[in-house]
Amino acid sequence: METYWEWFCSIPGVYRTQREILLHCFHTPLKLWEASEEELIYLRDRGCGWISKVLDYRNKCSPETVADKHRQLGIAFVSVEQEKYPKRLLPLRDRPYGLFYKGELPPEDVKTVAIVGARVCTPGGRAMAEAIAGEVVRAGGVVVSGAAYGIDGAAQWAALDAAGKSYGILGCGPDVCYPSSHRQLFARLSEGGGLISEFPPGTKALPTHFPMRNRIISGLSDVVAVVEAREKSGSLITAEFALDQGRMVYAVPGRPDDSLSYGCNELISQGAGLILSAESFIEAVFPDYKKRTKKSSANITLAPTEKLVYSSLGFHGRSLWELEENTALSLADLSDGLLSLELKGLAKETEQNFYVKVK
Repeated sequence: METYWEWFCSIPGVYRTQREILLHCFHTPLKLWEASEEELIYLRDRGCGWISKVLDYRNKCSPETVADKHRQLGIAFVSVEQEKYPKRLLPLRDRPYGLFYKGELPPEDVKTVAIVGARVCTPGGRAMAEAIAGEVVRAGGVVVSGAAYGIDGAAQWAALDAAGKSYGILGCGPDVCYPSSHRQLFARLSEGGGLISEFPPGTKALPTHFPMRNRIISGLSDVVAVVEAREKSGSLITAEFALDQGRMVYAVPGRPDDSLSYGCNELISQGAGLILSAESFIEAVFPDYKKRTKKSSANITLAPTEKLVYSSLGFHGRSLWELEENTALSLADLSDGLLSLELKGLAKETEQNFYVKVK
């Protein structure tokens, strides 16, 4: 039966609402495959013009041929009827009937955080997305996003670079790289997580596909973090899906006159959680991890210089020159202290010559 589900979900140009009609009429993909041409023509002639795509695909491709072709491309498939279908998606009314993927599916027993935001983002927004992703991985979670330019890609690279797992949810087939310049990221995701899509292999990225895939980004997640978002952006669509699905939504605030902060500020005004730093976000989402971290941090012995530098750090980036002024240390001693704190996991350089306290 799974082979018929894969064939059913591979019919090009037929979307979820149309598949729902087909299942209402024929009950199962197998019965659709076995239906007479007259039955399908009957539907086509009564307003379902898209049935011609089903007829054409059935004449060209058998279920076995479709499945074999996908395996040759390294693409796996899971239908809603299989045990391994993501449990987080099952309660959703508009859940996909099947998913195509390269790599693996997100684990069921690990907290999953979606990090989304603007494609054209600021350096500060990128740094925040990277910091959140790194902290999520260190706390034992995984990162889900859309593998797009800007915030999405930055968060997923950071998760992978932190030796964690990340999953890209696509608005095209899992064998199509969009944007094309993200080939290296797509390769890393397929090895260190997965590339997942409800769209069959070969499906091009179309504008109408991205709002559809956003419900899967939120649906596969326990928490959604929005870093930067313009008014009416795709990230806000993801946040709206998340709220409808009962997920927690957090957002990074910004200046009222900054267009990239409008969406986040609006979410916060509607009750979304506030992200003041990556560390505060992790404390809210992974409270047990932060308790363990604080306990282990208390057992770390610091030299006098390290204590001075550590006390001068905050959870917002401080420049090397600010730290020099605050500690009255020479640049050489300050650099040694920062390096030592980084090696002990107590400090991190977020961008060149800017440092934050980690624990």
